[in-house]
Amino acid sequence: MNKPVVLCAGGDTRYIYTAKELCKLGKVYTYGIGGQPDEAVVLKSVDDMPQKADLLVLPMMSSDSLDIKLSSGRTVSCKELSNSLNKNSLVVGGRLGVSVVEYFSSLGHDVKDYFTREELVVRNCIPTAEGTLQIAMQELAITVSGSKTVITGYGRVAKACARLFNAVGSQVTVAARNISQLAQAQNDGCKAININALEENIKDYDTIINTVPSLVITRSVLQNVQKDSIIIDLASKPGGTDFEAAHQLNVKVVHALALPGKTAPITSGKLIAEAIKNIYTERRETDVFTRH
Repeated sequence: MNKPVVLCAGGDTRYIYTAKELCKLGKVYTYGIGGQPDEAVVLKSVDDMPQKADLLVLPMMSSDSLDIKLSSGRTVSCKELSNSLNKNSLVVGGRLGVSVVEYFSSLGHDVKDYFTREELVVRNCIPTAEGTLQIAMQELAITVSGSKTVITGYGRVAKACARLFNAVGSQVTVAARNISQLAQAQNDGCKAININALEENIKDYDTIINTVPSLVITRSVLQNVQKDSIIIDLASKPGGTDFEAAHQLNVKVVHALALPGKTAPITSGKLIAEAIKNIYTERRETDVFTRH
């Protein structure tokens, strides 16, 4: 089997380690990821690419834009990157917007979002939870052990946070609407309340962790937050907190996006690479099956 030519373009520190891992898959070129992955060739310009790529790796996207953010803060357009691809190449990225998917698909490329891969999403919850704990430890004036934590929602990330905060001695309460989620939280050793009761109970907690991607920490809730508490919002933009109201009310809040890349870039980069390799392998196997 011929090894693919890979182009990794843009992203934060974790993509250095993604590129390093992908060197085991094929010949890797990097542009705008900052750093020197082992065995990879660093390009000063996309035009310096000496051969066409079979696999384009894009970073985790923060908007539905055709411009890809580089480590330097500059951007490179999808059009520039597409000029470096072979026909029918594989394009992978995280949280890909409609514009990016439609653009590369219109050129005949196969586009996949690695952040929809179960093996990545589940394992990525661990560095997210550890990063959340790190923020709490830095921002609270008390120890996390013996403190009280409330987590809104009870999906994968919330469950990982609940396990970790419980493990270090915090008393964890889960606030959710779904009755089965509340029952599961209680089975997992947490207290549980309906999210509609958050406003009247929020004063009891030192750490407030939001995982719900819609507005749940409203102004009326914020008015009851105790002075020394910290809100850590893990939901993707725009988050689930009224940040303007929090600022006006002098409530300490951190919108903690992309925590795996900040707190555990090596682990996160390897997890992304593993998902990409799985996508590539599955595509090759499908091609072989189709031909026969």
